[in-house]
Amino acid sequence: MRKNKIIILIVFLALIILMAVGYATFATDFTINGITEIAGEWDVRITNITAIQVPEGCDAGTPTFTEDSINFSAKLNKPGDEIIYEVTIQNLGTIDAKLQTIVFTEEFDGIEEINYTTSELKKDLNAGDSTTFNIIVTYVEDTENIPSVKTKTLVGIIQYVQKENS
Repeated sequence: MRKNKIIILIVFLALIILMAVGYATFATDFTINGITEIAGEWDVRITNITAIQVPEGCDAGTPTFTEDSINFSAKLNKPGDEIIYEVTIQNLGTIDAKLQTIVFTEEFDGIEEINYTTSELKKDLNAGDSTTFNIIVTYVEDTENIPSVKTKTLVGIIQYVQKENS
């Protein structure tokens, strides 16, 4: 009986050793290395402003721009005069953009005889696309008197943000 127990114990130990050798033979360690770089580029900017309509006797000045701002100074002569500036915005980056906010505020300056209006702006600006919109400066046509205050200021904010993937 004791001999049987020893044989069973030896067989059992041999199986454990065989299993350990088998496991070591068939076990594999994997090493995974990865490097990730963000290659996308955000570059939505103003690329031009041009006076596209200037009535005779009026002066559109020399409008200027930077990547994120425009400046113009319009001089209107008489009621009904209207100067139109065309502004170009381009997406020169690789990330699609969408229009988040557009707010134009007229600083009253005590004058109602000058109006600012804008045309609609493109909502989505995919990589490589451009859009234009107009800023229209108008000397109100039904003005009866020349105002004592003769200037009015426009402040505008246009904000494009990253477009979500669909």
